[in-house]
Amino acid sequence: MKKSVIMMATLAVGLIFTNTFGWAQTASDDPCLVGKYSFSVGAGMRNFSENLFKTVYDNSGMSYNLDLGVKVAKSLEAFLHTDYFKKDGELTYTKEKSTLTIIPIELGARYLIGISKQCELKLFPYLGAGAGYYMVKEENPIGNFDKKGFGFFVEVGLRYYPAGSFFIDAKIKDVFLKIKNDQGRNINTGGFAYMGAIGISF
Repeated sequence: MKKSVIMMATLAVGLIFTNTFGWAQTASDDPCLVGKYSFSVGAGMRNFSENLFKTVYDNSGMSYNLDLGVKVAKSLEAFLHTDYFKKDGELTYTKEKSTLTIIPIELGARYLIGISKQCELKLFPYLGAGAGYYMVKEENPIGNFDKKGFGFFVEVGLRYYPAGSFFIDAKIKDVFLKIKNDQGRNINTGGFAYMGAIGISF
């Protein structure tokens, strides 16, 4: 049942995104929102929900991200997002090297809220949510873990346009993801992420 719900949610968000190019033509030309499309690159810190990962990989690590958004309504943006996370750590007892890699493909929607009616600030807090397909791989002398699964995420952020279509973006994101290992145990591979990015609307 849970898997069906995840699949349906992912499909729904995917349909929104793939139909965006037609819907964008009728989206409101709100002067407070700069451009129909947005593209950003950034980096941030990713934390772990799984206690074992916290111990082996020292609580957190750096991730790098790309984000492509399309405005589908006055303040609603559909987006495609991906990260690249890779961190080396040490096994608890043997102290041998262990490497964790996480790469997601996420589809979601975010609602941007304009603070100033006159748009002088061009400062937009936003809320977002969606679903993703996550590739998780851990390599060490004990054995390799290479699994894929579906999960959900929510995010809250702030986008600021200091000049023209250029913007600065900062957000906090929480990923909900559990993947079964070869022993049938659910590994909580989700966690919080704190991200910053620079981008352009066009």
